[in-house]
Amino acid sequence: MFFGTTNLDLCFNVERLPTPGESLMGALNRNPGGKGANQAVAAARLGLRPHFYTRLGDDDAGRSLSLSLRDAGVRADAIEVCPGEISGSALVLVGDDGSNMIVIDPGANLNVTPAMIDRAAEFIEHDAIVVAEMGMPIPALNRLFEMKRAKGFELIFNPAPVRAGLSSAAWRNVNFVTPNQTEAFELTGVEVHDFESAAHAAGKLLDLGPNAALITLGAQGAFYADAERAFALRAFPVKVVDTTAAGDAFNGGFAASLAQRLPLREAVKRALAVAALCVTRRGAQSSMPTGEAVDEFLKSQTILEL
Repeated sequence: MFFGTTNLDLCFNVERLPTPGESLMGALNRNPGGKGANQAVAAARLGLRPHFYTRLGDDDAGRSLSLSLRDAGVRADAIEVCPGEISGSALVLVGDDGSNMIVIDPGANLNVTPAMIDRAAEFIEHDAIVVAEMGMPIPALNRLFEMKRAKGFELIFNPAPVRAGLSSAAWRNVNFVTPNQTEAFELTGVEVHDFESAAHAAGKLLDLGPNAALITLGAQGAFYADAERAFALRAFPVKVVDTTAAGDAFNGGFAASLAQRLPLREAVKRALAVAALCVTRRGAQSSMPTGEAVDEFLKSQTILEL
């Protein structure tokens, strides 16, 4: 099950990202997005039927976003539609080199409470894998993490966007924390620029309490560490078109792979493949590959473990 945000993305494709004070011409597309929604869609495209908890406004954007989630194969029975509130939105600028800048208005996403998490918990199945991202309010996340032992689920935590306030008890309930380089730096103070520095940051992350740290390094790949083992896998080389939802693709792919009982290394490898295919296409949810596409891609690729 996934917990997180859903937004309507107003995406401008531009030749390059602007500098402060500069105006540029661009082409506008409206796409469904939001970190939690992107991750849930990524898993659904890979063959799962995940539950997803999020809050939507009772507006045209919310209705469109809900329909998009259902069409992708996400179970929408846990989604709350909130009269009088607006749905979340994001302004996304994407350069021709695939780089991006994003500004978010959380809308209804901002008002998730611990009591709402209590209600959504009925959809968490025993032995489920739960994925949460940090776009939800911290008190709601603390409540969700508190449920882990009683509900018996495995917890993947994508700490984006990084914010303070998650309790030490909540951190100790995390099975896998999955930051990118920037998020790892914000959490640990360690600048991550290669696998050696990722190993240092992973050690600091483990000190926070999670069982394992899985740091993504963009075009370099991913680094995994727990108390007993560590390994790095290089990314698959692809032509990058849009990096907007790469991290969400990775997290959805990793969760789906664990749910499908793949061994850990294979789960990380498959998550890297999902992210690689994602960045070759524009958009967020529209760029998430199917399981068949990932299988075909992996047949044609080799990956180097360090």
